[in-house]
Amino acid sequence: HADLVTVTLNPDGSVTVIDNGRGIPTDIHTGEGISAAEVIMTQLHAGGKFDQNSYKVSGGLHGVGVSVVNALSAWLKLKIRRNGQIFEMSFTHGNADAPLKVTGSYEQRKVAGTYEGRSGSEITFFPSTETFTMVEFDFGTLEHRLRELAFLNSGVRILLTDARHADVVRHELHYDGGLEEFVKYLDRVKKPLIEKPIAIKAERDGITVEVAMWWNDSYHENVLAFTNNIPQRDGGT
Repeated sequence: HADLVTVTLNPDGSVTVIDNGRGIPTDIHTGEGISAAEVIMTQLHAGGKFDQNSYKVSGGLHGVGVSVVNALSAWLKLKIRRNGQIFEMSFTHGNADAPLKVTGSYEQRKVAGTYEGRSGSEITFFPSTETFTMVEFDFGTLEHRLRELAFLNSGVRILLTDARHADVVRHELHYDGGLEEFVKYLDRVKKPLIEKPIAIKAERDGITVEVAMWWNDSYHENVLAFTNNIPQRDGGT
Protein backbone atom coordinates (compact mmCIF):
# COMPACT_ATOMS: atom_id res chain seq x y z
CA HIS A 1 0.00 0.00 0.00
CA ALA A 2 2.85 2.40 0.74
CA ASP A 3 5.03 3.71 -2.07
CA LEU A 4 7.16 6.09 0.03
CA VAL A 5 9.14 5.45 3.23
CA THR A 6 11.42 7.98 4.94
CA VAL A 7 14.04 7.02 7.54
CA THR A 8 15.83 9.89 9.30
CA LEU A 9 18.68 9.70 11.80
CA ASN A 10 17.99 12.77 13.95
CA PRO A 11 20.60 15.05 15.60
CA ASP A 12 19.51 13.92 19.10
CA GLY A 13 20.27 10.26 18.28
CA SER A 14 16.67 9.22 17.72
CA VAL A 15 15.27 7.74 14.50
CA THR A 16 12.11 8.76 12.66
CA VAL A 17 10.35 6.38 10.25
CA ILE A 18 7.45 7.66 8.14
CA ASP A 19 5.36 5.86 5.51
CA ASN A 20 2.32 6.66 3.38
CA GLY A 21 0.62 3.29 3.86
CA ARG A 22 -2.78 2.62 5.39
CA GLY A 23 -1.81 3.76 8.88
CA ILE A 24 -1.79 1.61 12.01
CA PRO A 25 -5.39 0.68 13.01
CA THR A 26 -6.89 3.05 15.60
CA ASP A 27 -10.25 1.47 16.50
CA ILE A 28 -10.82 0.02 19.95
CA HIS A 29 -9.68 -3.61 20.04
CA THR A 30 -12.70 -5.70 21.05
CA GLY A 31 -10.84 -8.18 23.22
CA GLU A 32 -8.52 -5.70 24.94
CA GLY A 33 -10.71 -2.63 25.42
CA ILE A 34 -7.92 -0.30 24.25
CA SER A 35 -6.97 1.06 20.84
CA ALA A 36 -5.60 -1.38 18.30
CA ALA A 37 -2.58 0.92 18.01
CA GLU A 38 -1.76 0.45 21.70
CA VAL A 39 -2.17 -3.33 21.37
CA ILE A 40 0.21 -3.40 18.40
CA MET A 41 2.77 -1.20 20.16
CA THR A 42 2.76 -2.99 23.52
CA GLN A 43 1.84 -6.64 23.00
CA LEU A 44 3.76 -9.40 21.24
CA HIS A 45 2.09 -11.47 18.51
CA ALA A 46 -0.55 -8.83 17.74
CA GLY A 47 0.39 -8.00 14.12
CA GLY A 48 -1.23 -10.36 11.63
CA LYS A 49 -4.19 -11.09 13.90
CA PHE A 50 -5.97 -7.98 12.63
CA ASP A 51 -5.97 -9.22 9.03
CA GLN A 52 -4.62 -12.64 8.11
CA ASN A 53 -3.91 -11.46 4.56
CA SER A 54 -2.02 -8.29 5.52
CA TYR A 55 1.44 -9.73 5.70
CA LYS A 56 1.71 -12.23 2.85
CA VAL A 57 4.66 -10.41 1.34
CA SER A 58 6.11 -8.48 4.26
CA GLY A 59 7.63 -9.13 7.66
CA GLY A 60 5.28 -8.60 10.57
CA LEU A 61 3.09 -11.70 10.67
CA HIS A 62 4.11 -12.52 14.23
CA GLY A 63 3.56 -9.00 15.54
CA VAL A 64 6.96 -8.80 17.21
CA GLY A 65 8.92 -6.03 15.47
CA VAL A 66 7.38 -2.71 16.48
CA SER A 67 6.40 -3.85 20.00
CA VAL A 68 10.00 -4.94 20.64
CA VAL A 69 11.33 -1.62 19.30
CA ASN A 70 8.97 0.13 21.71
CA ALA A 71 9.96 -2.06 24.66
CA LEU A 72 13.66 -1.44 24.03
CA SER A 73 13.30 2.33 23.59
CA ALA A 74 13.74 4.97 26.28
CA TRP A 75 10.86 6.80 24.60
CA LEU A 76 8.77 6.48 21.46
CA LYS A 77 6.33 8.86 19.79
CA LEU A 78 3.63 7.60 17.43
CA LYS A 79 1.61 9.61 14.94
CA ILE A 80 -1.02 8.01 12.70
CA ARG A 81 -2.84 9.51 9.72
CA ARG A 82 -5.95 7.47 9.01
CA ASN A 83 -9.47 8.16 7.68
CA GLY A 84 -8.90 11.93 7.64
CA GLN A 85 -7.84 12.11 11.28
CA ILE A 86 -4.44 12.48 12.95
CA PHE A 87 -3.84 10.41 16.08
CA GLU A 88 -0.92 10.64 18.50
CA MET A 89 0.43 8.58 21.38
CA SER A 90 3.68 8.43 23.35
CA PHE A 91 5.46 5.70 25.31
CA THR A 92 8.20 5.52 27.93
CA HIS A 93 10.21 2.29 28.18
CA GLY A 94 7.44 0.49 26.31
CA ASN A 95 4.56 1.71 28.47
CA ALA A 96 1.85 4.05 27.20
CA ASP A 97 1.95 7.53 28.71
CA ALA A 98 -1.74 8.06 27.86
CA PRO A 99 -4.36 6.53 25.55
CA LEU A 100 -4.33 7.25 21.81
CA LYS A 101 -5.93 10.63 21.09
CA VAL A 102 -7.05 12.64 18.06
CA THR A 103 -4.86 15.72 17.60
CA GLY A 104 -5.90 16.99 14.18
CA SER A 105 -7.26 16.22 10.74
CA TYR A 106 -6.14 16.22 7.11
CA GLU A 107 -7.76 16.37 3.69
CA GLN A 108 -7.69 12.90 2.17
CA ARG A 109 -6.08 12.97 -1.28
CA LYS A 110 -4.07 10.07 -2.61
CA VAL A 111 -1.11 11.71 -4.34
CA ALA A 112 1.26 8.93 -5.44
CA GLY A 113 4.83 9.09 -4.18
CA THR A 114 4.12 11.79 -1.57
CA TYR A 115 2.72 12.23 1.93
CA GLU A 116 0.21 14.82 0.71
CA GLY A 117 -3.29 13.83 1.75
CA ARG A 118 -2.12 10.28 2.42
CA SER A 119 -2.76 8.00 5.36
CA GLY A 120 0.28 6.47 7.06
CA SER A 121 2.30 6.13 10.23
CA GLU A 122 5.18 8.06 11.80
CA ILE A 123 7.33 6.66 14.60
CA THR A 124 10.23 8.38 16.36
CA PHE A 125 12.18 6.41 18.96
CA PHE A 126 15.35 6.56 21.03
CA PRO A 127 17.05 3.28 22.04
CA SER A 128 17.24 2.61 25.77
CA THR A 129 20.69 3.00 27.32
CA GLU A 130 19.49 0.62 30.04
CA THR A 131 19.43 -2.15 27.41
CA PHE A 132 22.14 -1.16 24.92
CA THR A 133 25.70 -0.12 25.71
CA MET A 134 25.88 1.64 22.32
CA VAL A 135 22.87 3.49 20.95
CA GLU A 136 24.43 5.11 17.87
CA PHE A 137 23.04 3.84 14.57
CA ASP A 138 25.43 2.82 11.80
CA PHE A 139 24.47 4.55 8.54
CA GLY A 140 26.15 1.92 6.36
CA THR A 141 24.27 -0.96 8.00
CA LEU A 142 20.95 0.83 7.59
CA GLU A 143 21.66 1.73 3.97
CA HIS A 144 22.56 -1.89 3.15
CA ARG A 145 19.33 -3.23 4.65
CA LEU A 146 17.11 -0.52 3.18
CA ARG A 147 18.67 -1.07 -0.25
CA GLU A 148 17.70 -4.75 0.00
CA LEU A 149 14.14 -3.72 0.85
CA ALA A 150 14.03 -1.28 -2.08
CA PHE A 151 15.00 -4.08 -4.49
CA LEU A 152 12.59 -6.57 -2.90
CA ASN A 153 9.69 -4.09 -3.01
CA SER A 154 9.95 -2.87 -6.58
CA GLY A 155 8.64 0.66 -7.06
CA VAL A 156 8.75 1.70 -3.39
CA ARG A 157 10.90 4.79 -2.78
CA ILE A 158 12.96 4.73 0.43
CA LEU A 159 14.62 7.98 1.53
CA LEU A 160 17.44 7.61 4.07
CA THR A 161 18.74 10.79 5.72
CA ASP A 162 21.58 11.20 8.22
CA ALA A 163 20.99 14.55 9.94
CA ARG A 164 23.37 13.94 12.84
CA HIS A 165 26.20 16.03 11.41
CA ALA A 166 26.65 19.46 9.83
CA ASP A 167 26.85 17.87 6.38
CA VAL A 168 23.49 16.14 6.03
CA VAL A 169 23.62 12.96 3.92
CA ARG A 170 20.58 11.90 1.87
CA HIS A 171 20.29 8.72 -0.18
CA GLU A 172 17.30 7.74 -2.29
CA LEU A 173 16.79 4.01 -2.80
CA HIS A 174 14.31 3.24 -5.58
CA TYR A 175 14.38 0.35 -8.05
CA ASP A 176 11.70 -0.68 -10.52
CA GLY A 177 13.50 -3.79 -11.79
CA GLY A 178 12.92 -6.03 -8.77
CA LEU A 179 15.11 -9.10 -8.31
CA GLU A 180 16.56 -8.87 -11.81
CA GLU A 181 17.90 -5.40 -11.03
CA PHE A 182 19.08 -6.65 -7.62
CA VAL A 183 21.21 -9.34 -9.27
CA LYS A 184 22.65 -6.78 -11.70
CA TYR A 185 23.58 -4.57 -8.75
CA LEU A 186 25.29 -7.44 -6.93
CA ASP A 187 27.31 -8.29 -10.06
CA ARG A 188 27.97 -4.70 -11.13
CA VAL A 189 31.79 -5.05 -11.01
CA LYS A 190 31.92 -8.56 -12.49
CA LYS A 191 31.90 -9.83 -16.06
CA PRO A 192 28.63 -11.63 -16.88
CA LEU A 193 28.70 -14.89 -18.83
CA ILE A 194 25.20 -14.45 -20.24
CA GLU A 195 23.55 -11.31 -21.57
CA LYS A 196 20.99 -10.76 -18.81
CA PRO A 197 19.78 -12.48 -15.61
CA ILE A 198 17.32 -15.35 -15.75
CA ALA A 199 14.20 -14.27 -13.86
CA ILE A 200 11.38 -16.62 -12.84
CA LYS A 201 8.15 -15.74 -11.05
CA ALA A 202 5.32 -18.11 -10.15
CA GLU A 203 2.34 -18.22 -7.80
CA ARG A 204 0.48 -21.10 -6.20
CA ASP A 205 -2.11 -21.13 -3.41
CA GLY A 206 -1.65 -17.40 -2.91
CA ILE A 207 2.11 -17.69 -2.38
CA THR A 208 4.46 -15.99 -4.83
CA VAL A 209 8.00 -17.22 -5.46
CA GLU A 210 10.57 -15.19 -7.38
CA VAL A 211 14.06 -16.23 -8.48
CA ALA A 212 16.74 -14.29 -10.37
CA MET A 213 20.07 -15.85 -11.42
CA TRP A 214 23.11 -14.57 -13.28
CA TRP A 215 26.46 -16.20 -13.93
CA ASN A 216 29.76 -14.32 -13.99
CA ASP A 217 33.47 -15.07 -14.38
CA SER A 218 34.27 -15.19 -10.65
CA TYR A 219 34.68 -18.35 -8.57
CA HIS A 220 32.66 -17.05 -5.65
CA GLU A 221 29.01 -18.06 -5.36
CA ASN A 222 26.66 -15.52 -3.82
CA VAL A 223 23.20 -16.87 -2.97
CA LEU A 224 20.72 -14.68 -1.10
CA ALA A 225 17.36 -15.94 0.16
CA PHE A 226 14.51 -13.84 1.54
CA THR A 227 11.12 -14.80 2.95
CA ASN A 228 8.60 -11.97 3.35
CA ASN A 229 11.49 -9.50 2.92
CA ILE A 230 13.43 -11.11 5.79
CA PRO A 231 16.93 -12.44 5.00
CA GLN A 232 17.40 -16.19 5.44
CA ARG A 233 21.13 -16.21 6.10
CA ASP A 234 21.37 -20.01 5.97
CA GLY A 235 19.21 -20.26 2.84
CA GLY A 236 15.88 -22.05 2.69
CA THR A 237 12.44 -20.55 3.22
